[in-house]
Amino acid sequence: MSTPFTLVQLRYFVEAARSGNMTAAARRLHVSQPAMSSAINQLENDLGVKLFTRVPRKGVRLTRNGRHFFDDAEELLARAASVAEKVGRSPALEGEKVKVGIYLPVAPFQAPRLLQRFVDRYPGISVEIFEVDHDELTVLLQRNEIDLAISYSLTPFEGMVVESLQEVPPHLVVPATHRLARRREPIDLREVAEETLILLDLPYTAGYYSRVLRAAGVEPEVRFRLRGYETVRGMVARGFGVTIFNQRIRHDLVYDGDAVRALELLGAHEPMVIQLVRPQLVASSAVDAFAATCREVFGSTKTAMSTQDDLPAI
Repeated sequence: MSTPFTLVQLRYFVEAARSGNMTAAARRLHVSQPAMSSAINQLENDLGVKLFTRVPRKGVRLTRNGRHFFDDAEELLARAASVAEKVGRSPALEGEKVKVGIYLPVAPFQAPRLLQRFVDRYPGISVEIFEVDHDELTVLLQRNEIDLAISYSLTPFEGMVVESLQEVPPHLVVPATHRLARRREPIDLREVAEETLILLDLPYTAGYYSRVLRAAGVEPEVRFRLRGYETVRGMVARGFGVTIFNQRIRHDLVYDGDAVRALELLGAHEPMVIQLVRPQLVASSAVDAFAATCREVFGSTKTAMSTQDDLPAI
């Protein structure tokens, strides 16, 4: 018995379900809207069920049958991409595009190696990167202007599918000439309680660092509140104070040639959690391939996903 659908029809159907609008879906897949509508109408006829309810001036909405079929279609497209990859090619993904939002403090550390791994493996997929703050990420996700986001677990992403990729513990950064700079063993934060703090003061990030310090019984004087990661490092290198970070640079030099030292902290401290965030109905083989690359690069062992509504805020 022949299969009553093609992979192209599945891609059109899944993208229309994701967008909730035939015109928007056709634009994303670079096909005409009549061609997409015709393919989906033929799919419905061949299956003998209605997959969408057409809502005048609003778009389309999945029927009960459509929602059940969506899950199967998503799985079939992912499986097709996996099979193609195993034989060294991915023709089903040629010409597709993935739009990725990355939280500003994460991007310089993670985006280059992540993108390199992805484009080496999937050269036919175009990737567009949006390097923005947390609130902008939320807006882009809600408007379906990006397919997925990589961010810290600073506040909940309501109604999104969230997956933890990696926990990044905090560490102390001091000037290279600091009395603790050559210390080999982990540092108790109470040892710098009397020193001034240079704080990376981005929305939500500053609150996290303050929690880490308070939990250790430390509330140092904040001398400068700055929004630039390298600006903070530069001020620390010049001896204006110390700081705590999560993401770690592999060398000690700052822009002007001075140096800092990154030191491990004694005890357990609340980590930042790097997350992969997707709208509920995002589904394409290209997006699934990017998500799989994220898991590989971040070395995640935590692959079970749930909606953010079920997760506690960190």
